[in-house]
Amino acid sequence: MLSAVELLATCVVALCLALAFIPMRRHLIRRGGGAFDCAVRFAPIPTLGDASGWSFAVGRYRDLTVELYRVFSYSPRPRTSLARRGFDVVGRRETVGEETRTLLPGWTVLECSANGEPVELAMSPESLMAFLTWVEAAPPGWNISRVS
Repeated sequence: MLSAVELLATCVVALCLALAFIPMRRHLIRRGGGAFDCAVRFAPIPTLGDASGWSFAVGRYRDLTVELYRVFSYSPRPRTSLARRGFDVVGRRETVGEETRTLLPGWTVLECSANGEPVELAMSPESLMAFLTWVEAAPPGWNISRVS
């Protein structure tokens, strides 16, 4: 039987391993390249300036999708994927109200539609430029513009 000290030591080691897994997972997601930090929230979108619903994520570009992995998760799979087809950027805005304290400084919010469902993405100016380029760079034959 484990003594109290051994049990406590086991719990501390398990906690340290669990906490170390999150940055290690983030590194593994970003390792393949084409990754960026962002925040995402899905429908129902709260009123303007309300900070509820935002989840920090790591986005990873694929040919026809962007995979969004939640930062504070142990899952090896993305929370969701946004397909290029059916994805529209409706508008962009600066953070307002409580969002300025929730999101990182300088981030811009993209108001989007993914297959008719509202989605908001927040990201840095550098990530924003790359993301908009990815959205606009449709594969040959699509011949559509999806950025307002």
